[in-house]
Amino acid sequence: MSIACKNVLAIDTSGSFCSVAVLNDSGAIASLSSAGSGDHFEQLPLMVGRACADAGIAPSDLRAIRIGVGPGSFTGLRIGMSFAKGLAWSLHVPLIGCSSLAGAAAAGMSRDSSVGRVVVLADARRDEVFAAAYTRGAPVVEEVAPCIVPVGELAGSKWTQPGTRWVTPQRDFIPPGCEVVSEACIAEGLLMVPVNGSRAFSLEEIAVLEPTYLRAVAAKTIEERKQGA
Repeated sequence: MSIACKNVLAIDTSGSFCSVAVLNDSGAIASLSSAGSGDHFEQLPLMVGRACADAGIAPSDLRAIRIGVGPGSFTGLRIGMSFAKGLAWSLHVPLIGCSSLAGAAAAGMSRDSSVGRVVVLADARRDEVFAAAYTRGAPVVEEVAPCIVPVGELAGSKWTQPGTRWVTPQRDFIPPGCEVVSEACIAEGLLMVPVNGSRAFSLEEIAVLEPTYLRAVAAKTIEERKQGA
């Protein structure tokens, strides 16, 4: 596990589950995840408070926040991003965006040392999935970058290899021909994903940080869609 600093909060709302995790000064991690009910807006403040308490720190002790940027649910990502931005601004701590799919892979591998390769899938609608592949590293190495894949192409050798575990950040999502395991604790995996160097609080970085939208239409405003932009 490679983590640059302590007293770090991680949040992920990219899928069905709302997950939070806190790494305290002693290196212990306290994590919580919802049951996949989808009411992230109501759960986040309560879960963050409880995770901080379980870690033995106050929210004001946080030194950095990591947020899962997807790809995934448009609404879920916006809720998590808005909450994380507001909290980072109020605490004047750096906000760091991390791949939700990498977090899911890291979380899955951390619990089972026998897993050497993970393919993460999330529902992209239209008979397509958001997909990425990772192999075990420090903690994971990106083998196939997040992309949109037609469900019918998941049977190809690019994805189906011996020893591969299929993981999804969603509840009850099983693409045809795939044995997928739901990963509810993505936030815990986000704490393990390496980031580039130490960060200082930057209002500009917080302002420009956005979720990962692999399908361009997802990033359009409601007004732009009405206008056919």
